[in-house]
Amino acid sequence: MLWRRHNIFEKDKLNKRVMTYQPTGENMKNSNDKFVTEVVENLSKIVGKERVTSNLIDLHSYVRDASPLEAPLPMAVVKPLTTEEVSKILKLANEMKFRVFVRGGGTSAGGGGLAFMENSILIDMTAMNKILEISEANMSVTVQTGVIWSTLNKELAKHGYRVPFWGPESAYGATVGGSLALASMSSQGVTEAGGTYNQVITLEVVLPTGEVIRTGSDSLPNGGRFARVCNGGDYAGIFLGSMGVFGVITEATLKLECLPTAQKCIGVVFKKWKQGIDFVYKILRSKTIPKSLNINPGMRAVKSSYGVEGECAFRIILEEMNEKIADIKEQLIRSYAKELGGFFPDGIDEKVKEWWDGMFFRLVKGEKKYGFAAHACHRIPLQKLPIAVKEAEHYFLEVHRVEERGMHFSVGCYVSEQRPACGFYPFLYYRDEPETRKIALEIWEGWIAHAIKAYGACPYWMGIV
Repeated sequence: MLWRRHNIFEKDKLNKRVMTYQPTGENMKNSNDKFVTEVVENLSKIVGKERVTSNLIDLHSYVRDASPLEAPLPMAVVKPLTTEEVSKILKLANEMKFRVFVRGGGTSAGGGGLAFMENSILIDMTAMNKILEISEANMSVTVQTGVIWSTLNKELAKHGYRVPFWGPESAYGATVGGSLALASMSSQGVTEAGGTYNQVITLEVVLPTGEVIRTGSDSLPNGGRFARVCNGGDYAGIFLGSMGVFGVITEATLKLECLPTAQKCIGVVFKKWKQGIDFVYKILRSKTIPKSLNINPGMRAVKSSYGVEGECAFRIILEEMNEKIADIKEQLIRSYAKELGGFFPDGIDEKVKEWWDGMFFRLVKGEKKYGFAAHACHRIPLQKLPIAVKEAEHYFLEVHRVEERGMHFSVGCYVSEQRPACGFYPFLYYRDEPETRKIALEIWEGWIAHAIKAYGACPYWMGIV
């Protein structure tokens, strides 16, 4: 099988702007009834009849994810239980010359779980949902990658642990494997611990040929799952953020940390961008790193959140194992803010805590109020944040006048990986009606192309965006 990457600036048909496994050879089969029957029969021999379907009603539930995109119907959907079954499915795809796409929880904002090309099947990974091992000795957890984040978080909490980054905002539906394939990031621990990809110790992956490999220390028979970069390099990194292009991640071993016993929530507003940027640098350089340093970027976002004037505001979450350490860090961070001209509106700390406590419901609440959300997440240096906000507000609110079209626009940001590197995420909310969705998709795709050209945005997943 081969993988193919298409330039996002192409204006060709949608199925020519995605990446996927694509079998080689001149005898690519057409999607006809006889061929589909043969595919389903052979898949049934691998996983059993009850875990493969070509029923039209079933297939229709797989043509959408959480983005404005819509894909053709796959020929079939198959739900493996084991790595061996995934391997056999990919070997069958090479033998019979059909394409394969992989889907987790279907919460991707960028078409991560859709079968964009005809003559394809979809592997639904959600049946591979076992928590295989919680190792206190290695401070790690090994899971099948179809496990849902909320399920994993609940089980780990029983043992007093969590993953340092404990899932995207769709954690009640998103799988660990989907998050790894999309290199998911959000405010849940990203400032201190980085995104999903930073939590990986080792992976088990089925390559497009059907060959099974293990990465890091686990690549040797007696190595075990304790180290990521060894035995020749960081091979896990090839698969993280690749949208499943280079292989199907079937198992992952992730870092663990103890659940915190002390928490502090701080909110602060700055009149000028320079003050806010200097505030971030002060925190990073002094190593007073919070669990999350989230930014309300731009006067519009600040006014909407806190009802005051300011070019930027910050939500700071401290979570520590010691109350005294939390107190000291809080005092330092508040002193940095005051030195740089920051102010603390009445009730802002309570609003920050409410925001943090509702971390896995924020997006759902927004979508309930405004409609579906097209995310345009990407990475930028901290210094480029003011221009990114200005460009986004101009593009969505002035050029495309989205609010006059009945859509809603918002923007957010967080500092990641203890560095002046930001995750920047404009949201375009729209009502999920065919014509509105089509317009939203055009605006959304145009924004990604514009952001890359205008200020060097770096999307942190491959594929459509």
